[in-house]
Amino acid sequence: MRIIVLALGLLLATPALAQEAAPAQLPALQPDAQARADTLLIQATEHLIAGRRAEAAPLIREALTLAGPADDVAKLDGDDRSSVYSRWLEARTAAMKARDFATFARWTWLTAAYRMKGAAERTTEAGAVELDDISDLFYMTYGLVLAGDEARARAFVAPFTTTSDPGFEIAFAKDMAGRAVSFQNWGGQDKPRAARLVAFAIAAFDRPAARAPDPVRDLYRVQGVILRTAGDFAGARAAYAKARKPGTPPADAELALMFAMGDVDAAIRIVQQLVGDSPGSPLSRRAADRLVEIDGQTGSGNAATIAIYERVWPVYLRLLKFDDLALQNAGSILANLYVETGDPARAEPILTSLLASAEKRWGPESNGALGYVIDLAGAVEAQNRLAEAELLYRRIWALSLRYDNFEGDDSREAFAGITRTLLARGLVADALAFTADGITRVRAAKDVNEWRRMFYLLARADALEASGALTEAEADVREALALGDSDDKMNIAAAFDDPNVYARARLAHLLERQNRAAQAEPIRRLLLAKIEGNDMIPWEGEYRTEALRALAANLTMQGKDEGARLFATRIAAATRIYGADSLQLLDVAEPFARALLQSGRPGAALTPARLALAARTSARFTGDAARANLSDLALARKRTEAAQLMVEAAWKASRAGR
Repeated sequence: MRIIVLALGLLLATPALAQEAAPAQLPALQPDAQARADTLLIQATEHLIAGRRAEAAPLIREALTLAGPADDVAKLDGDDRSSVYSRWLEARTAAMKARDFATFARWTWLTAAYRMKGAAERTTEAGAVELDDISDLFYMTYGLVLAGDEARARAFVAPFTTTSDPGFEIAFAKDMAGRAVSFQNWGGQDKPRAARLVAFAIAAFDRPAARAPDPVRDLYRVQGVILRTAGDFAGARAAYAKARKPGTPPADAELALMFAMGDVDAAIRIVQQLVGDSPGSPLSRRAADRLVEIDGQTGSGNAATIAIYERVWPVYLRLLKFDDLALQNAGSILANLYVETGDPARAEPILTSLLASAEKRWGPESNGALGYVIDLAGAVEAQNRLAEAELLYRRIWALSLRYDNFEGDDSREAFAGITRTLLARGLVADALAFTADGITRVRAAKDVNEWRRMFYLLARADALEASGALTEAEADVREALALGDSDDKMNIAAAFDDPNVYARARLAHLLERQNRAAQAEPIRRLLLAKIEGNDMIPWEGEYRTEALRALAANLTMQGKDEGARLFATRIAAATRIYGADSLQLLDVAEPFARALLQSGRPGAALTPARLALAARTSARFTGDAARANLSDLALARKRTEAAQLMVEAAWKASRAGR
């Protein structure tokens, strides 16, 4: 594995990111001049904090002379000083928008010095300066850290941690903690730098005799989120523990991690103590409700949510009536998670029970019952009982035909489900006939909105593609796109259930299948840019990851090196975080190998193909054949596909070498 990772490392390079217009640049500054200017500004900071304004003023003026544009500095004592300062502010804003943090830090150094100069020259005032007069130093330090210049950043923190007035240290730490929280939550494509910022701030302010305990706790809380996202649950739990005030119980995020790490009984005992129950007693309604609140902690993960709802569901089932939404939600959440995590057989009895209760309470044709029919059909389909799943989907579709109503989500999901189950059994002609009839009906209906029509067209395109009619499939997808939003108006939401997105991804896929990857590339880049433009979408979440993989495959098909670099970066990250036999690694290695094969580079495909085969044949993906279920059989098919991929790559590579 070490050899493979090293080989992939040769491909690593950071792809260029889309940026704003280049910011205004400052004249080049020699390192010794910058170091001297920093020293002067730091000494001036110490004087200002101590209230020695007159001593600070000449130091700031000398520092500006060393580090600032000569023409601008000459105007700082005249009537044009405000216009100079305004231009500096505009320049630092442009640098931030362009994510040029080194340039941003230099401009902010100047704005900080300007404000400090004004404070130093107000010699009639006594005592330490106001925080507003030196707060630009906080902003500048943040920029230095993001630019990777942490040594300079530490030097600017020092006057605040050594002064006798703790208020200055607290203010700096609070500012850094606030920026870390914001960066982690809303940082978009800059989120990977959040870990550096948090680690720097913790090292600076969590020290013996530290005087900013609350901001430091906030920093550890952010560090917990970062580590949890990276898959380091133990490190995240330790960080969350440091975020706690002494003597206080774990916060919800820490409790959620306990469930994710399998420490369920200990977490349950803590919850029981929190609600006033005796630890070890049967779970009460209030304890179950508290567990649901804990699951609401963003990022607890499937393992934690399943562990929580496996305890909650029996309590609600025992104590609540079906009309209670808490019962319905708990059952639906647990069942859907079982399906999502490859254990649909456990979901089926839960959904069957919910469906029976809904039919008894509201009737078999009620919206409440039909929603459970869709969920149950999905669970049965996931068990590969495709004919049974089709019958359940057809129950919904029959009602749509009877009432000539194709508007609801249930109807379009049933249409897609029937199409999918027919195609999965190889009944392509049946799928074509079914979708042709359905599309005719939907086109004739007057009360179906554009988004619903788009979903129907996309299902029809699936059937056409399966039949080999790629041109016709492309035409249906383009018809769907014409019903939706234009590129500039399309907004990818965090929920992502948007036919505008699916239609574009489907069109790109069809173009790539027709060896028109160059035409698909702008679509792939648009989808990625839209995802990265929404700060509500997790940077390492599945939406962005899938979009990156799709773009990487597209570029690799075209023989562009950028594609290989993107894939290699994802493989290295997946191996480091999740392991060499993880699903996350397979999700990257397999499409990488196939894209390389499609681009005519079988020799290069051998490395990711070996990774895929090694993962597929690891203990994580093998089991006892005597107890194999349908999910195990599906994994076995995947192992076979991985082996075939490896053989194909090796054979083509050997032929190419002749």
